[in-house]
Amino acid sequence: MSQPSAEGFGPLSYQVVLPVSRQTLQLVAGLIRGRRRRLRSRWRKATPAGQALVVLAVLRHDPRLADIGGGHGVSASTVRRWVLEVIALLAARARRLDRVLRRQAARGASAVLVDGTLIRTRRRTGRANRAHYSGKHKQHGLVVLALTDETGRLLWISAALPGRTADITAARRLRIRERLHAHGLTPAGDKGFHGWHKDIRTARDCPDCGGACEQIVLTPYKAETNRPLTTGQKQANAAFAAMRCAVEGGFAALKNWRVLDKLRLDTRHATTLLRALLVLTHHEQHTRDHAQTSPT
Repeated sequence: MSQPSAEGFGPLSYQVVLPVSRQTLQLVAGLIRGRRRRLRSRWRKATPAGQALVVLAVLRHDPRLADIGGGHGVSASTVRRWVLEVIALLAARARRLDRVLRRQAARGASAVLVDGTLIRTRRRTGRANRAHYSGKHKQHGLVVLALTDETGRLLWISAALPGRTADITAARRLRIRERLHAHGLTPAGDKGFHGWHKDIRTARDCPDCGGACEQIVLTPYKAETNRPLTTGQKQANAAFAAMRCAVEGGFAALKNWRVLDKLRLDTRHATTLLRALLVLTHHEQHTRDHAQTSPT
């Protein structure tokens, strides 16, 4: 902890509202309680509910760790250790891509929206500096791909990749198209994925198609030199953009956790953090839907 204040300059405290449901707090507290039971931990500085409250406050409001730790009588390093412990527990509950796609196919879905976003980070040093600089956004960060349904609900997010990685390169590296095709789903992306469909020309004897691969990739029309878009193509692009705008709602729900405004954790924890936030986002949405449908 920091040094005690001088006489007459005692710290002040204030209350803030944490816009998280009580069910989410109980979920996190239950995970912490189970881990302590497995470790046979006999004593901790805070109760499982107290630790869960501090971690959720850090993820939601992104305060300085020393500030929130001082209000609870612990050091910044203790708060950081609590956060890393909880996000590891939550990330272990994240659904894997194959399971998500299998469930979407069982529901009768035909297309999945795919898009990428940049999670801002601090400037790196050494060789990692250039790799994490995004020329598109003119910022340092990490690239993350996400899959959503037609309503914009997040289904899955990828591992964090260096900021200079293009969206289509990340999709090819993660083999998203092939995994979607195996479950009969069609990817729908923006102009950043233009040319993704050309990968299919090299596919032969597809086991899912029973011969030549027939999968398509939905992308908007793109004007070329001396070949402007026709009126029909412009109308098709407008309809396609109206369908794909739902994916922005998925990223907005994820970035409500302000810890993603500018990541200050070590980037090696970024993937674990993102998967933990996805679990929390799903739980909050499920709790909200259950409250709306349950009789009053």
